[in-house]
Amino acid sequence: MEMGRAIQAIMAQAPPMIARYKADLAARGLGFTADDLAAVAASAAAHPNPPVSEDPAADAAAMQRAQEMAMAAVYPVTGFDTADPRLAPVGMSLEAYAVAAKAVGWANGDDALIERVCTALGVTRADYDRAGAHWTEVLKTDMPVATLYGQLFVAAADLPAKA
Repeated sequence: MEMGRAIQAIMAQAPPMIARYKADLAARGLGFTADDLAAVAASAAAHPNPPVSEDPAADAAAMQRAQEMAMAAVYPVTGFDTADPRLAPVGMSLEAYAVAAKAVGWANGDDALIERVCTALGVTRADYDRAGAHWTEVLKTDMPVATLYGQLFVAAADLPAKA
């Protein structure tokens, strides 16, 4: 019962976090231009699916481990405190990383698209790469943070447009 309440709190927490992030981008004159959004849409059409796994058995084992970790995790009952050190930005905030991931999709090898996304979000490619290395590892091992990230990713469905 407590885990359910905690997950509901995290689900409720994500949309306002993304809204605040989008407002911050707008206040700094950042966001995706119409051309950026067209490039993101074209990339999504060209890369609609993840790459084919080279080791499906290892992927299945990793999924099983993630399910076990999710069931054993302790989730914050009232959602994450903004001062939770697990959410401290490394390269980019978790919110920014979720928006970037939503924009890049499965086109991880498209350097031009990644540069475009970085520019729209006001970060450098080095920030993006540092965030990717950090958050990817966190999301594999910290199921409460992974749950929040998933909700942020969903809440980032409408990429922040530049005003």
